[in-house]
Amino acid sequence: MSADRDRGRGAYRTRHDRSLTSHATSSPKSKPVMHTPQYVIVVGIDYTAASERALDEALALATTKRRAQLHIVNVRPQFVGENETPATLPPWQLWATELREYVSRKMAAFQATARAASFNQFYTHQRMNDAAHEIAQLAADVEADLVVVGTHDWHGSSRPTLGSVAEAVTQLAPCPVLVVRRKAVPLPIPVIRPPCAACLAARRGSNGAELWCDQHREQHGSRDSFQQITSGIG
Repeated sequence: MSADRDRGRGAYRTRHDRSLTSHATSSPKSKPVMHTPQYVIVVGIDYTAASERALDEALALATTKRRAQLHIVNVRPQFVGENETPATLPPWQLWATELREYVSRKMAAFQATARAASFNQFYTHQRMNDAAHEIAQLAADVEADLVVVGTHDWHGSSRPTLGSVAEAVTQLAPCPVLVVRRKAVPLPIPVIRPPCAACLAARRGSNGAELWCDQHREQHGSRDSFQQITSGIG
């Protein structure tokens, strides 16, 4: 498998870049017909549950458009060979095959579940290097109307935050970006209470030797300690 190096961005390209294509055909004798512009959607995937949600959302959006064109992109980190040196030839064939098979399974499952017709055009793109930059650059290259990316679960965070890739894509992409997250209710934001008045009084009265009042000493006392250096230094 041959691969070309994009010297300007340090990114690799492969002939499997558009490995999954399907084009609508027309009769050579038919008269030219004016078509509505294609609605181009780029969706980034990394084989996680978050990216599955993004792909499902992109497929659902595509079914609402008359002429949707899907571009599904996976970005691998910089390929490193032995001795932690950049490899001269990443396993593009393996990566491209994995991507094509994954998209084919997801596409078939979606169409069976949603009873949607087959899409006229969709492409798979295998990329390497920085994920956000490669997704945004692909969106520019294909003149995308929308980029769809997933963000990982909050894992107990008190407020929703975008993942680093999703946030970077929103800043770099030349078109609107839809960030898809799991449907859930965020945890309430914790409240920081003011200091205990009795603890402040105990601290002042002991010149800092006692941090807590009687009530909070039971909670914190065994886990906190106080030390005072009396000898001089030097």
